[in-house]
Parts: sequence; C-alpha cells; structure tokens
Amino acid sequence: MSYALPTLDQFRTKFPTFAGVADDTITAAIQEASASVDQSWIEADYRPAILYLAAHILTVDGALYGDLGSIGGVIGAGLVSEAKVGDAQVKLAGSASGGSGAGSGSGLASTPYGLRYRDLLRRNQPAVALV
Repeated sequence: MSYALPTLDQFRTKFPTFAGVADDTITAAIQEASASVDQSWIEADYRPAILYLAAHILTVDGALYGDLGSIGGVIGAGLVSEAKVGDAQVKLAGSASGGSGAGSGSGLASTPYGLRYRDLLRRNQPAVALV
C-alpha cells in the first residue's frame, strides 16, 4: 500500500450506497477529504480515512437524497431514525425532536462514516497534553 489517493472505483466498491451519486460529486468529496489526511498518518489508515471522510461529506451535503428540495437539506442534517409516510414525519437520530440539537448537523458524530473517520483520526492525531 502507498500514500495514493483512493480512486472512484475504490470508493464505489466500499460504499455501494452511493451508486446513484455522480462520479464528479464523489471525486470532489475525495479531493476535499484528502485535505484533512496527510502522509503523517499510518500508511494503512491513509486511504480508509479519506474514503470515510468523503462518505461523511457526501452524506451531510445531502448527496444521497437527490433533488428533494428543502427536505433533502433537513434529512441530510442527520441520520433518519424514524419515518412516517402519513402526515410526513421524519425523526433524526440523536435528536429528541428532530431539530438541530447536539446529535445533528455536520459534525463527525452525525454519520457512521464520520464516526469511523474520527476513530482513525484519534489513532493518527492523538490529543496532546500540555504540562
């Protein structure tokens, strides 16, 4: 393995959920994510970190939701934990009201991809204690 950016094919293989997302959109997310991971990382964590962060970016940007208008932005703000068709109710995970509490938004904890990236980040960029 080397410090090479993950490819579009590697992303699509790892995350088939994004099959309906345009190639250019995924490539842009990979490029954006690569700015947060450098060669100081453990070589084996380099590509997975970029892939997980790219998937997180795509999720919070609403790429999975296509052209849903304003509701896409709302759903993209968090993981849907409950949906109701009659009277169209959506509940976001980590939020009692589905609003903009600490469990929603674009933070790393708002998607499973962000959580995986955060685990890799902690291993590669541990907190520093000043004495």
